[in-house]
This record gives sequence, C-alpha cells and structure tokens, in this order.
Amino acid sequence: MKRLLPLLFLPLLFSFTFSPMSETIELKGERKGAQFTIQNEGASNIAVELTVKERVMDEEGKEELKDTNDVSIFPPQIIVSPGVKRTIRVSYNGKDDIKMEKNYRVIAEQLPLNVDEKNKSNTGIKMLMKYVAALYAAPDNTKSEIQLLSQTSNGKEMKLVIENKGGRHQLINNPVIKFLHKGNKGEIKASDLPGLAGENILAGHKRIFIIKTSKTIPEDARLELKFDE
Repeated sequence: MKRLLPLLFLPLLFSFTFSPMSETIELKGERKGAQFTIQNEGASNIAVELTVKERVMDEEGKEELKDTNDVSIFPPQIIVSPGVKRTIRVSYNGKDDIKMEKNYRVIAEQLPLNVDEKNKSNTGIKMLMKYVAALYAAPDNTKSEIQLLSQTSNGKEMKLVIENKGGRHQLINNPVIKFLHKGNKGEIKASDLPGLAGENILAGHKRIFIIKTSKTIPEDARLELKFDE
C-alpha cells in the first residue's frame, strides 16, 4: 500500500503549471511589460493568487522579499478551469532611467477552493502548489561583468568571492577556474566546484561561495573565472 502513495498524490502535486520561470522586461520603447502563463492540468477548478515582490539578496545568497509598487500584476487572483490556459500580465511602473537591472519575484500560489459539489465532502491532505519565478527590469545597453575577487582553499573547502560589477544578472553555468602561479597554469573544472554551477549573481551584487572540494590554489595565483553565458 505504501508504494501507491506517491501515485495518489501526483494529481495534486501537478495540478497546474506556471511559466516561464524567468523573464526580463526591457526598459526601452513604449511597452514595458511581460506575460506569464498558468495552465490547469488537473481535473478540478483551481484558484491561484499572484503577487510581485522586490528581490534582495545578500552575499551568502539568502533572499529577502519586499513589497513593491514598481510592478503591477493582472489579474491578482484567478480561477482556472480544467485544461484551460490563462495569461497573466505584469507591467513595470518604476523609473526608466535606472542604471542597473532591478530584481523581482513573481509568486503564483494555489489557494484552497471547493467549486465542484462532488468534492465538497472530500477530506484528507491537500497539497497546494506554489511557483516563484524571477522577473527583471533591465535598462538598455547593460550587461553583466563577473569578476573573481579572491579565493582561499585548505584542501577541504574553498571560499570564493565573486562580484558582478555589471548592470545585468548572470547565471554561472559550467564554471571553470583558471589560474597562473609562477609560470605554471592550472584549472579547476565544474565537477570540482559543486555549489557554484547554475548560481545567479545579481547586478551590482557580491556573492561568497563556500565549496567543499579537495582542490587547492596557491594564495598568490592569478585567477580567472570562465563560464557558459
């Protein structure tokens, strides 16, 4: 009987999809907005609440979400019938003359709802879904500028300090650290840098990564971080 439990919960876990999970509003031209899509893949009506929060990240990657009036979303609440796809519109209302990309989260959270009469008497655990997507408002002619500021390694852990001095966020895909020490070249590949691959460094932000690896780099080596953009 225990083997059946995951299958019983699948219709609840995958009752709706929300996409895309990352979107950028380009602050040029007259239209300053983006669209997201909700699709009900379940067998019952669902209610979803949509909110936008400003996204603040510290050096360790911890996020704080704050209320904002920069972005509006419509509709803020929606009921979606089975098999139906609905479009959600977000509009940027903030200043256009910003020098650096602004960061937000779009949150789509399923709400409890009893619409069908046959389901009103149902009891048990209801696993409601929540999506948290990335939204950026980006000024024209901006790009990321990633710099590996420093590293320390002791054979067990490596501490990396990386800064994005540019005006747009950057995902660190397939990272490789190249270094030069007393004429000798070396590199550490992505497989030896767990916890760095796929990480996001927001515009104007600095991140500190503590990576468990036996690889070491001389303290006075010249460093270069390469990755797939």
